[in-house]
Amino acid sequence: MMSTCLKALAWSFIFCFVIMTIWAMLIVEMINPLVQEIHAKYDTFQDCEQCLRATSSVMDANLLLFKTVIAGDSWGTIAVPVIEAYPPTAIIFVGSLLTLVFGVLNLIVAVVVDTFADARDRDILNLAEEMEQDMQADKRFLESVFDRIDVDHTGQLTLEQLVEGARTDTEFQSRLKVMDIDEMDLVQLFEMIDIDNSGFIESNEFIRPLSRWVRDSKTAPRFIKYNMMRTMQKQEEFLGLTKCFNRSGLELLRCRFETTNLFLFF
Repeated sequence: MMSTCLKALAWSFIFCFVIMTIWAMLIVEMINPLVQEIHAKYDTFQDCEQCLRATSSVMDANLLLFKTVIAGDSWGTIAVPVIEAYPPTAIIFVGSLLTLVFGVLNLIVAVVVDTFADARDRDILNLAEEMEQDMQADKRFLESVFDRIDVDHTGQLTLEQLVEGARTDTEFQSRLKVMDIDEMDLVQLFEMIDIDNSGFIESNEFIRPLSRWVRDSKTAPRFIKYNMMRTMQKQEEFLGLTKCFNRSGLELLRCRFETTNLFLFF
C-alpha cells in the first residue's frame, strides 16, 4: 500500500510541476517585463533583490509559485504591487492560485486517498486477517450469549430456554433483530439449527449459524428454503405411503421400511 501511494504521489508531483511550469512560462513572458518596469519607475522592489529575479526565468517563476501559492509565503510581495499597477495581470496571479490550490492540490489529495483505499481493498491477506479477527470476536460474543441463556449449565439449550433468552437477554435480542427474527420465528429457528434433531441445541449448533447468517442477511430466504425442504420431505413420505396401500404382508412391511429410509435420507 505504501509503494502504491508513493507512486501516486510521484505522478502527482510531476503533474503539479507541469501545471506550475505552464503558469511560470506565462509569468516570464508577461509579468517579468512589468516587474522590471515597475522597479525602474517606482523603485518598488529595491529592498527585495529576489523579487526582481523571481520572474526572470521559468525555474525562478516555478519557485515563486511554489513559495507563494503552495507554501503560502508572502503571496502579496510581488503579486499585489504588479496587480495594482497593471490590473489585468490579476488573471495570471489569481488564475495560478485557483488552478494550483483549488484544482491540482485537491485533485492530488483525492487521488492519493482513493489510491490508498483501492490498495487496501486489494490487500486480500489484510482483509482475510480482519475477517478472521471479526469472526473470532463474534464467536466469543455468541459463546457468552449461549452461556447466559444456558441457565442450568448443561451445555445444551431447549426451545424454552431459547425463547426465554430471546425475551430477557438484550444482546441476544439485538442479534435476532439484526437477523430479522421475531419471537414467532424462534420455533422454526430452533428446528433449523438443531441439525441432529435431538431436541437440544449445543454450543456449536448455536454459534455457527448465528455467526454466518448475520453477515449475509438472508434470513428470510433461509426460512423459505427450510420450509420448502420440509414440504418436499412430507410429500415424498406421502407418495411413498400411497404406494403401500394395495400391498399386504411382507410386501407392506418392506414398502414401509423403504419409505421410512427414503424419508430419513431426505
